[in-house]
Amino acid sequence: MKERILVTGAAGFIGGTFTYEALKKGYEVHGIDNFSNSTDKNINIFNTKFLENFTFTKLDLANDILELRKIFKKFKPTIVIHFAGLKAVGESEVKPDLYWKNNVDSTKNILQCLNSKISLIFSSSATVYGDSPQQPLTEKSPITPSSVYGKTKVASEDLIKESSLSKGIKSICLRYFNPIGSHKDYMIVEDYTNKPNNLMPRLIQTVKNNSNSIKIFGNDYSTKDGTGERDYIHIQDLVDGHMLAMNKIRDIENFDFYNLGTGNPVSVLELIDTFNSVNNLAVEKNFAERRKGDVEVCFADPAKARKELNWQAKLALEEMCRDSWEAIKNVT
Repeated sequence: MKERILVTGAAGFIGGTFTYEALKKGYEVHGIDNFSNSTDKNINIFNTKFLENFTFTKLDLANDILELRKIFKKFKPTIVIHFAGLKAVGESEVKPDLYWKNNVDSTKNILQCLNSKISLIFSSSATVYGDSPQQPLTEKSPITPSSVYGKTKVASEDLIKESSLSKGIKSICLRYFNPIGSHKDYMIVEDYTNKPNNLMPRLIQTVKNNSNSIKIFGNDYSTKDGTGERDYIHIQDLVDGHMLAMNKIRDIENFDFYNLGTGNPVSVLELIDTFNSVNNLAVEKNFAERRKGDVEVCFADPAKARKELNWQAKLALEEMCRDSWEAIKNVT
């Protein structure tokens, strides 16, 4: 049976890249987004290239469950891929109520519309582990989120697990590390135009605005060069993980979760230097104080995903940095 996929957050970078790939593979997709941290650019691409298999509703998931129920009744999805949510760690510390309302209530509303015939894949995050001294992180590492954003992901995971056990909803939570890069068709890009919080869109904004340097938050961490270390993963590898999770989900008993990362820690300075090198650019570094909510080191042990999903990250840091910039040049 070919899945009918309901994608929340379909206009965003990760949700949009997944939607694009799913449509290329011939799936029927209904997208939902409220454009709170995206635009309609990706939706217009889907409507142009995949008109027969794509439909869309602009909807605030956290506040309109009645309209959401109508979508479920009309589209009849067999699986929901729940990407929608606010995603900036730093902003979550400044606007905690907004993050709790948006991220957790949207998950609650999705769960109220599900039954045992509709499965769920949830876009979780490595931030659920917090500033853990145990690296690399396995799925058995302590759950100690240090940011409001991470806490909303833990709360959503808990709600999903509870619904899986009580209502028989088969669910998988995918704990992402740090996705960058672009789909290989260079059609879907991460928004850099407003006030991006993540490093890659900030790098791209720096170049596009003809700025000389990028601000780095903290150079006094106990790492090899003093800057924070993250596990960067190519968005194409991340999307492949979702496709394999869709294949797996019918075989699980009720609920499971997987880390999606490369297992390779990369410092902020290493990422910037690689971005400069592969794209023949010269972004300079400007150090500032640490940013609240950021952790020192965070990288995955992806062994469980490799064993149970048959998934492994394939694309290297150089390709991530090259594709991030090539996609921007292609669409702007």
